[in-house]
Amino acid sequence: MARPRKDTPAIKLPVGGNVTMHNTLISASHGLNLGEKRLVAMAVAKLSPKAVALPGKPVRISAVDFAEQFGLDPTTAYEQLRDAQENLFNRYIRHIEHYGPNGQKTEVIKMRWITSISYKNGDGEVALAFAPEIAQFLVQLKKHFTTYQLSKAAALRSTYSWRLFENLERFRETGIWEVDMDRFHAIMETPKSYRRNFNDARRFVIDPALAELAAKTNITAAVEPIRRGRKIDRLCFTFESASQMKLAL
Repeated sequence: MARPRKDTPAIKLPVGGNVTMHNTLISASHGLNLGEKRLVAMAVAKLSPKAVALPGKPVRISAVDFAEQFGLDPTTAYEQLRDAQENLFNRYIRHIEHYGPNGQKTEVIKMRWITSISYKNGDGEVALAFAPEIAQFLVQLKKHFTTYQLSKAAALRSTYSWRLFENLERFRETGIWEVDMDRFHAIMETPKSYRRNFNDARRFVIDPALAELAAKTNITAAVEPIRRGRKIDRLCFTFESASQMKLAL
């Protein structure tokens, strides 16, 4: 009699945990919508940033855990997880490796997030394997990395807010993030029309993200546009967390 088939072993993900990524990945373009960002963040939270390699087993995430982590009803969690896994295989990271002497891009690197993904239809469970090319940004991390609690970002409903949150967390110790406009738009992956019109970028990206961070995380932030002549050249974000404000009292 044939033996019953065994499923591929997978890592069961506990709800919560910390998300740790190299700063190069923090400042890259992620190419993810909200559902995909949630799925990736949950999977990254399972990894050990000090491990010598990516796990040999896929990371498993259930719709039940997904719903609990992000405060979703079961039906919404099932649908969002199903849609996220459907598209994640074709998503990629876009990283500008170098800049020329006049600020021009000299090399743009694209890397896939994952090499494989499986989905148990009906069970609402995903098992994914990260691409080996991004191992350098997720494991063996000794310096130049950012760690944040996934629970602090779980309530966010905008990828703009989440990406701003991650980049502010990178500069948590100083409370200042200064970024040129081209890099900011690349990180946030804003539409071209927003890149041409700062008022639109502020109205539809920056101000809503700042408001959501203030309402749903422990970060309170403000932004100051820095001009070079008539053109807005850079943005300077100043911020503090609730824990920092308590220490100052």
